[in-house]
Amino acid sequence: MSGYFIRLLQPDDVDAVLQFELANRTFFEKSIEARPAEFYQPDAVQQHIAGFLLLKQQALAWPAVIFNTEHQLIGRANLTDIDTVSQSAYVGYRIAEHDSGRGVASFALSCLIQQARQMGLALLFAFVSTENHASMQVLKKAGFQPLEVLPDVALVRGKSLTCYLMWLKL
Repeated sequence: MSGYFIRLLQPDDVDAVLQFELANRTFFEKSIEARPAEFYQPDAVQQHIAGFLLLKQQALAWPAVIFNTEHQLIGRANLTDIDTVSQSAYVGYRIAEHDSGRGVASFALSCLIQQARQMGLALLFAFVSTENHASMQVLKKAGFQPLEVLPDVALVRGKSLTCYLMWLKL
């Protein structure tokens, strides 16, 4: 058994999510597009969570949070853009800097794949920066393959980001 557990995002996760995002903001912004400064307020995080939960209710997303055995939020993982017609979804995750390299991303991705199978999905997609070698390895280890290279996906620290679109047939 791992030292982590995953569960659905809940409305009362506002404080934990806000603290997680604040504590890891600089780390995340090294590799993904920065969130607007207004995001880092309790009301904004509450709206963010409410939006995800509405998408969950509509079967368009499956938002989750990852905790360690001390019940500290150490990651977030999501299935988004769930499409029942094409039986596909996108996976995404963000892991706390302190917990990077400890298998948390692999655990999160494994849970997302399991959830996708339970939902009857047949295909998963993921975007990963061509410079994010650690995340690329996590995706490849789980069976994802590069589908195409997409230039100018996001702007990170003033630099245009090129990403791979990865895919996994379930």
